[in-house]
Order: sequence, then C-alpha cells, then structure tokens
Amino acid sequence: MSGLDLSNISILVVDDDPFTCTMLSGALTSLGAKSVRTAKSVAEGLWVAAHAAPQAAVIDLDLGEGPTGIDLAHGLRKGNAQIGIVMLSTYEEPRLMGLNQPALPEGSIYMVKRRVSEAEELCRAVTISVKMAKGEDIEGGMLPSQVARKELSDQQIEIMRLIAAGHSNSEISRIRHLSISGVENAVTRLCKHLTLASSSEKNQRVLIAQAYFQMTGAVSVRRR
Repeated sequence: MSGLDLSNISILVVDDDPFTCTMLSGALTSLGAKSVRTAKSVAEGLWVAAHAAPQAAVIDLDLGEGPTGIDLAHGLRKGNAQIGIVMLSTYEEPRLMGLNQPALPEGSIYMVKRRVSEAEELCRAVTISVKMAKGEDIEGGMLPSQVARKELSDQQIEIMRLIAAGHSNSEISRIRHLSISGVENAVTRLCKHLTLASSSEKNQRVLIAQAYFQMTGAVSVRRR
C-alpha cells in the first residue's frame, strides 16, 4: 500500500464498545501499526495519550453519556497540537447527535462507519490525518467515505430530530418558538430538500423520521 505505511505511527483507539475497540485495534495492527493502545472513555483516552504519546487517534463520536468524541479530540490536541484525528460515527454528520456540538479540530477526518468498506480505507485516513495535523500536503484526493452530501441547516436537523422523537407540529412550534404554519412550511421545505415524496402529512412525518434514523445509523433517538 504505497503511502499508507503505519509502521512508524502509534495510534490510540477510543470506543465505548469493547468489541468495536478490539476490532479496530486488530485491523490497524494487522496493517502494520507501530503501536495501538485502546481506551473506552474520554478520561481514559486522555490518560493513555498523556502516558503513551500517540501520533494519531481513532475516536468514536458517541461515547455514551457525558463528553463526546469531539470533546476528546480537542483535549488531545491541547496535549499534542500535531496528533492526527480520525472521527468515526454512525451519524452522517456531528450535528445529528444534537445541536451546539463544537466543530472538529482543524485537519480532522470524519468518517461514517457504514461507508468504511475496507480496513485499508481506515489506514489511509490515519496516515492522512497525521500529515494534515503537521500541515503537510496531501496527495490522492478525498477518501471514498467523504462523499458530498446535501447541507442541512441547524433548524432542519432539529426538526428532523423532533419529528423522529414523536413530537407533533404544535409541540415543535413550542420547543422551537415557531408558529404552527412556520413548522408546517419548514417540514414541507425539508421534504423537498430530502426529495421525499408523500401524499399526506402523516406519511411526510414517517419518511422524515426514516431519513433521520438512516442518517444517524440508529434505531432510536439516543440523545434528546
């Protein structure tokens, strides 16, 4: 794998699921990673980083209740400004996890788990993240998982989340401080944006909820 050499890169893998943590660390080790350490939480990840000084970190966005993978990424960058960051998630983008998420540290790579079809792609992400953190030029273009997607506004994402959580238009109008007609118009625009066709308001809400769950990779709303 030209340009994808992990033999000189030490890596920290952080995921609150032990199976996923083992799978990721095993894949990276099999691809020649110099050293792979694991952690299951933000606190543990920061401790390992302080003692092992990894050059790259592969982090799950959703680490359960409490600080997120983004919080950890910023904490790692405070300790080492040149650590490469690869964020893995079931969410199409961090905002789907809830609004007011901080931006990823500069030069981070965001990968949607279901789009990562081969271990080599993760390997490529790690090597690129290290180069980006050091400010080096990147050759070879974007990763296959980093495909373009239609941009949703914060309001559209929040309305999707509330519909998926079962809230009515009147409840959404109260929560978001909008008029009922404002919510109805927002739902209509959202359907057009997502190219969702339906013949009734009920079907619209079902399709929006399905789209939300698909984008989050979840079967229920984990964060409300």
